[in-house]
Amino acid sequence: MRSTITSLVAGMLLTAGVGTASAAVIPVANGSFETLPAAGLPNPCGTGCSFSANDPVPGWTGSGGFGQFQPGPAAGNTTFFNTVPDGITVAYSNGGSLSQTVGAVAQAGVTYTLMVDLGFRKDALDNATAELVVGSNTIVNVLSATQNTGDWVTDTVTYTATAADAGAAISIILVSQGIQGDWDNVRLSDSLGTVAAPEPISLALLGPALGMLGLLRRRRA
Repeated sequence: MRSTITSLVAGMLLTAGVGTASAAVIPVANGSFETLPAAGLPNPCGTGCSFSANDPVPGWTGSGGFGQFQPGPAAGNTTFFNTVPDGITVAYSNGGSLSQTVGAVAQAGVTYTLMVDLGFRKDALDNATAELVVGSNTIVNVLSATQNTGDWVTDTVTYTATAADAGAAISIILVSQGIQGDWDNVRLSDSLGTVAAPEPISLALLGPALGMLGLLRRRRA
């Protein structure tokens, strides 16, 4: 009987939003690359397809050859990619990189997770990689995937900050090892999480729950 009541109380508390947590999202500027440069994407490349060349990518710092690219799957053009993961725009680089330092700084013991969709163009090698940089530590996960498929794969990079990393900057670097590295849907989170506050409608559940806990204590006495 006691275990049944205890389980019921735990369920009420969870319903009320007590003890629930989720990973905290760290904002990434223009992580989907849908914000275009002021000049737009002036270079045509087929039906529904256009790109920029060495124009600033909002939110990112570029080096080497880089730009934004709308490859055209939304218009039925699958010359380069079969789909686009998020929106209609991706970022690319020809042997260069795009980088961004986020607003958060490292905290000891916190795990940081970077997720980036890497594109494998039908007419190029798999040249895209993603790096998570925490202070002096650069973490990269080089994927081995079938080349020239026109599809995308999600690369996940994780790192748990040490005491020596506390207060260090956190950066994302998208690196192309050659012609046409492509990226989309860049997101970053940490393991701090947030405890959900009880919603007003859920507060009514706390009274019965606490009452049952009191009843259990009296019976044990």
